[in-house]
Amino acid sequence: MTALEELNRTILLCRDFVVDDLCDEEICRRFQSVKVLCVSDRHNLSSHSGQTALITLVSLLGRMGIPVWVRIPEVAMLLPQPPLSGSCVRAALIASSETLVAGATVCGDSNLNPDLTFVLGDTMVDSGHPSWRLSGSDWYGALTMEKSAALQAWTTEWPIGSMVSAALAANEAFKFVMRQLPLRSPADQIFFEPSRFCDWNFDSVPVPEEGVHFGEVDIISAGAICQAALYALLRLPKVQMWGRIFDDDLTGASNLNRNMLTLVTDIDSKKVLVVAQRCGTNLRLEAVSNRFAGKASEGGKLAPRVVVGVDDIPSRWEAQRCAPGWLAVSGTSHFSISSSAHSLGEPCSGCLHPVDDPAAANPIPTVSFVSFWAGLAMTVRLLREALGSPYSSDRQHLWLTPLRMDQPHAAMWLPVASRRDCPVDCLASQRLYLRTRGAERRA
Repeated sequence: MTALEELNRTILLCRDFVVDDLCDEEICRRFQSVKVLCVSDRHNLSSHSGQTALITLVSLLGRMGIPVWVRIPEVAMLLPQPPLSGSCVRAALIASSETLVAGATVCGDSNLNPDLTFVLGDTMVDSGHPSWRLSGSDWYGALTMEKSAALQAWTTEWPIGSMVSAALAANEAFKFVMRQLPLRSPADQIFFEPSRFCDWNFDSVPVPEEGVHFGEVDIISAGAICQAALYALLRLPKVQMWGRIFDDDLTGASNLNRNMLTLVTDIDSKKVLVVAQRCGTNLRLEAVSNRFAGKASEGGKLAPRVVVGVDDIPSRWEAQRCAPGWLAVSGTSHFSISSSAHSLGEPCSGCLHPVDDPAAANPIPTVSFVSFWAGLAMTVRLLREALGSPYSSDRQHLWLTPLRMDQPHAAMWLPVASRRDCPVDCLASQRLYLRTRGAERRA
């Protein structure tokens, strides 16, 4: 397999903006020619959050075909970081070279003159060129080009904020490549301007010292979004979960650009088997090598909690019809993500997505950090549900476009309205129908 095959979906996404006569090979070459340096001192790498920030950033960059150099000390791996393996962070990162995408090397720093530099927390660097700093806390992540006294080292164990900061940083690397490519419209350059500061807060909730037990959870799809969700779940300390994962697909070369638990050696393997193996013992998943087909599907009714990571809208409707309790859905559309959660009696995923889109692009243009945002948002919803602190009804739906997270409307929290024409015919739509009919009769 070649990087051109493995980056096919990312190249398609670039074609939303680049001139038509630019060949795929040139787009691929631009990603592979960027030199990115990641820097950290021992203090910032001595916490699980710091290690997760670095490893997630290198993984997201690698899945764009971008080579990475690491200027870091060797430290012991505090918790597992699948699909990487090894007991030490630096060695594990270097061993991951070209295991994500062909040409996506990871090397130790050797007098590199980088195009981009990313620095963990308050690590001291002596650099004559701009660098971004990844900072944050348990649930909050930020990226800044300014060295501020307010910046703190990564010291926490809880890693949600560190994964946010990594996603923000990966986006800046993508935009750097896009600024090197000829665009069809000069006005589109605004989408790819660097962000001097951007941040995102999922809002903290207390987590018990003994950890989180999610109980039984069914997962529909072993593709990019659900792999990103599981990648995030696997990094939460002291969690337990069991359930099933449904998918009938084999791993293809074009999946490597965004499937966070997949390696080059997994090509032609069943996705559900790859994911179930990487999830280990704390997240015990039974691999069901069939596409979920509603009531006719193998295994009977779904678990009390269900997560769905499919872009096919009728598949979301079918999962919603069969879900006996809580359900979360995340999807992507080019550079945007949609994430929502639906409990019994609330407006459902059919109310939110009432119309199929049979003309949607196939294959779907995607890139690592967009799919990662979709999966991370779904993990946060599942986590808050398990902790008894779900988002309020005015935050039932999140629409997020991460290209310019420094802009005020890059993300929107929204309510979901029930619809009389809901294709799922959920309880909320039935109640609306009865209220409307009653009002019509009284009129």
